[in-house]
Amino acid sequence: MRRISLIDRWHRPRGTVDAEFEVMKIAADITRDLRRLWDERPPLMDHAVQGRLTALHLGKKLAATVTKSCRVYVAGYYASFIHLHRVAYVQFPCTDEVLNAIDVILSMARLIIADSGTLPVSMLWPLLMCGSEISSREDRVWIVAQLRKFDNATTNGRMTADVLEQVQERQERLKRREDIRTVMLDVFNSSFAII
Repeated sequence: MRRISLIDRWHRPRGTVDAEFEVMKIAADITRDLRRLWDERPPLMDHAVQGRLTALHLGKKLAATVTKSCRVYVAGYYASFIHLHRVAYVQFPCTDEVLNAIDVILSMARLIIADSGTLPVSMLWPLLMCGSEISSREDRVWIVAQLRKFDNATTNGRMTADVLEQVQERQERLKRREDIRTVMLDVFNSSFAII
């Protein structure tokens, strides 16, 4: 996330051919590193994400904890592709990689809820990224509702939901991506960290 944030318009000059070319080169390096990170994941992660860890492998509680942790990790990993696209390629339509990331994050969130009834607060960032790009109105509403449920667990759950609703409304109305930080500043006159 930090490497991606360092190339956004808040942290470096943008808008010239040279600046955008440099950003795209950095983004290509980040994409390569993300793909390598995925290729180097431990095999246990795939079993956990698919819900195949059972009491035969680990104690029941530990299997559930590892499964949830791996699903959150995968959602966060895929959120990086959406974040990178929104920062480096904001003017371009979603790539297949971004569309896949949206599907995976939504799937991980639903699996976590199916298994444990609630999402951990560490899903705040992946849901924000997913909700900022997802096209289905029904899914957008569902994601905002999930973010609102974080209000009891973190001080910015409701604020994040409000920002996402504004981002979605503006994007739909203006037919272009809206910068999340800009919306935060417009709505709350401040920006806040979302982890």
